[in-house]
Amino acid sequence: MKKLVPDPPPVLCIRAGMSPDEAIYTADKHLKSALSSLNELPEQALPMNQTRLTGAILNLKIGRTLLTIARTKSTACLPIE
Repeated sequence: MKKLVPDPPPVLCIRAGMSPDEAIYTADKHLKSALSSLNELPEQALPMNQTRLTGAILNLKIGRTLLTIARTKSTACLPIE
């Protein structure tokens, strides 16, 4: 019988026993990739779409900064990159 849903690519797999450090590292890589893809998009024709795109980029940057804080286990303030 043919599978209805294909297996996800290995890079997207979250495996049992993954350490918190591995999860943070993997999440950071995915966020970085998403930011890179979004930054390559052209200026949006509709202002509403550009506003949404800019908001998504900001949220991804905040997520990366929070992961950096979690990785360093520091209470210091870090700028959003």
